[in-house]
Amino acid sequence: MDCDLKLAGGTVVDGSGAPARRADVAINGERITAVGDLDGLAAARTVDCSGKTITPGFIDIHSHSDWLLPGADHGALVEPFVRQGMTTLVGGNCGFSPAPISAHNRGAAHDASRLIVDEAIDLAWTSMGDFLDRLEESGVALNCAELVGHGAVRAAVTGPLNPAPPTADELRAMEGLVRDALAAGCVGVSTGLGYPPGIFAHEDELAHFAGWAAREGKLFTSHLKAYSWMSGALATDPMSEPHNLAALDEILRVGERSGARVQVSHLIFVGRQTWPSYPQALARIDAARRRGVDVACDAFPYTAGNTTASVIFPAHVVPRLEAVLADADELASLRSFATFAFEALGFGLPDIQIMRANAPALNQYDGLRITEAAARADMEPFDFYCRLVLESGRQARVLIHTYSGDGGEEEALRAVLAHPQCTIETDTFVTREGHQNPASYGTFPRVLSTYVKEGLFSFAEAVRKMTGAAAERLGWKDRGWVRPGCAADLVVLDTATLQDTATFDAPARFPRGIERVLINGRTVLEDGRYDAGARAGRVLR
Repeated sequence: MDCDLKLAGGTVVDGSGAPARRADVAINGERITAVGDLDGLAAARTVDCSGKTITPGFIDIHSHSDWLLPGADHGALVEPFVRQGMTTLVGGNCGFSPAPISAHNRGAAHDASRLIVDEAIDLAWTSMGDFLDRLEESGVALNCAELVGHGAVRAAVTGPLNPAPPTADELRAMEGLVRDALAAGCVGVSTGLGYPPGIFAHEDELAHFAGWAAREGKLFTSHLKAYSWMSGALATDPMSEPHNLAALDEILRVGERSGARVQVSHLIFVGRQTWPSYPQALARIDAARRRGVDVACDAFPYTAGNTTASVIFPAHVVPRLEAVLADADELASLRSFATFAFEALGFGLPDIQIMRANAPALNQYDGLRITEAAARADMEPFDFYCRLVLESGRQARVLIHTYSGDGGEEEALRAVLAHPQCTIETDTFVTREGHQNPASYGTFPRVLSTYVKEGLFSFAEAVRKMTGAAAERLGWKDRGWVRPGCAADLVVLDTATLQDTATFDAPARFPRGIERVLINGRTVLEDGRYDAGARAGRVLR
C-alpha cells in the first residue's frame, strides 16, 4: 500500500490562510505524506470526505488542562476538547506550571491544584523535565507542550506569598530553574502578574525572565498585572494612565529590553468602563511591532473567563488576605474600596458566577451568580464572597463576566479576535464537579461558525488563527498545517452544520459538525464515538 489512510474528496483549508481547495490527504503512520489529487494512490483505508472540510487540528495556545494530564482518567475528561477539534494544548500558562516544586512551594502547589482538578494531585515530580517525562511514560490523550511559569519558579525559590524582590542569589537560583526547564523541552516562560507571587514582581525581574527565554529562542507569555482601567495591582493614578494600558506598556517594555517574543495572554477588557480602551491597546501593540518588538496576543470568543475568586483583591492585602477578611475594621475598609472600585469599573459581584466553590457547605451554589447565591444563603453579597474565599482556602473558581463585552455587546471582543496578530485560545479546563466554562466545549466551533458567518474574518483566516499562526508563535515547523511532512493532526468537519451549543447557563454541551479528529494519524473521534483510551498524543519538546 502507498499509505495507511487516505482522506478523499474533501475541501482542504491548510492552516496558512490560503483559500480552500479540493484535495485528498494521505497519511502514513503519524505523518501527512501527500496532499492533492491522489486518485492513483493505494491506501489501506480510504475515508470519503466529499462535501466535508479538512483542517489541521486546532492548537490551544493558552490552556490550564496540563494539570489534568497526569490523571489516569484524563482521556475521558478532555473529551470536550477533542470534540471541538482540539489536538494540541499548551499548558503552564499564567505563571502556573506544575513545576518546579520545592519545599518552599510544595504545599501551596498541592492546594492550588484544586483550582483545576477535583482532588489535589500527588506532585510526584520536582522539575519540569520530570513532569514531561512522567507524561511521556503514561501517555497523553492529545498533544501537549509546556511553558515554565514565573510564578512557580519564584515560589519554589522564595515562597508563594513573599512580596520582597529576589536577591541576587535568589535570582540566580531562578535562572537555573528556568534554564533547566527550557533545556528539558519547555516551549517558553509564562507569567501570571495578576496572581501571587507574580503580582509582586517588578519590571527588572520580568526582564530577566524574558531574557532567559529570548536567549533560547523561546516564547515569553504574560497574563498582565491589570486588565481593567483601574486595578488594585497598581498604585498609580488610573486617571492619568488607565491601569490596563500601563500593564500592557510594562510588558511591551520588557519585550523591547529583552528581545523576547512576547505573547500577551487573553487580551481582555474587564468591566464596562474599560471596554472603550481597546483601540488604544491594539494601537500600542501595533506601534510596538513597528519598533521591532515581536509581540502578538491571544483571546477566547466569550465575554467571561475562569479565574480564582481571590483575584479581585488588591495586591497589598494578598499576603495576609485571611487576616484582613477576619478583621472587622480591615474588612470594612476593604468593603468600601470594593464598592468604589466596582462602581468605577462598571463591574461587580452580580457579574461573577461560581464555577466550583470548593467548600463543602457552599458547593450547592455552583453555577449561580454571587448575588443569587448570597440571597439563598441570606447574606450580603460581599460577605458571602469573603466567606467563599475563606472557606475554600482561596481555591474557589469563578467565571467573571464583562470581559470585553456582555449581553450581546462585543465590540471590544470582536476587535481583538479580528486583529491579525491574535490567535485563538480557550484559557480553560474541565472537571467532573462544578459548573463548566463553555469555552471548554465550544471555543473553536464558535469562532468558525458565529464569527465567520458574521464576516469578522474568512473561514481560512479563522483556521489560520487556531492552527498555523499558533504554530508559528511556538516556533513549530511540522505541526499546524495540512502539508506533507507535518504531523497528521487533522479535523474533518461539516461547515453546513458546524455550530457551538454551549452557553454560560448550560455549558456542558458538545458542538455540532465536528465529525472526525485524528491525532498523530490515529482516529480518536469518528461517527460520534470518542476513544478516551487512545493516548494518541505526544509530549512536544
